[in-house]
Amino acid sequence: MIEVIVTIVTILGGVVTLLSYFSKEKVRVTICCTESTLLTQKPKIPGITVFVQYEDTIPVENLWRICYTLENTGNRNIIGEGAQSSLVAKGGGLPLYTKNVKKMIQLSATDNNMVELRDNMLHFKQWLPDECITIEALVESSGENPELYIDEHDIINSKVIFKNSTNR
Repeated sequence: MIEVIVTIVTILGGVVTLLSYFSKEKVRVTICCTESTLLTQKPKIPGITVFVQYEDTIPVENLWRICYTLENTGNRNIIGEGAQSSLVAKGGGLPLYTKNVKKMIQLSATDNNMVELRDNMLHFKQWLPDECITIEALVESSGENPELYIDEHDIINSKVIFKNSTNR
């Protein structure tokens, strides 16, 4: 009889251990590139030249429109302000970084009232699980496909996953 009780207690202990392991709160952000379009593609017609200018004065080559969706795919809120902030830079927001970008012409967060975008930083009170932030940008590329990303080291104990849903 004691052996049966010990076996049941051991099995229950194993189940509790497995449940606690798999139900840990996780901070995870998935970044998905939804659009990456070269807007200044030069025509392949001899004798035709195309010039693009921003605000009618600034010449732009390799102008790209890039769009990203950032989703909190973890099971924990990401706190952006206050003493309980999940961000490493307290009060500074979540930095957006770029790769292969010569100049950022325009950057905006769309379809969203939970986030404010200032100086290439996302500012928010809290970012709930399954909540999305859509970022659109016009950038001048340094020649290669431009990219926008966040660093997982800017969010405490986080994992950042990158996906690309464009055909580039």
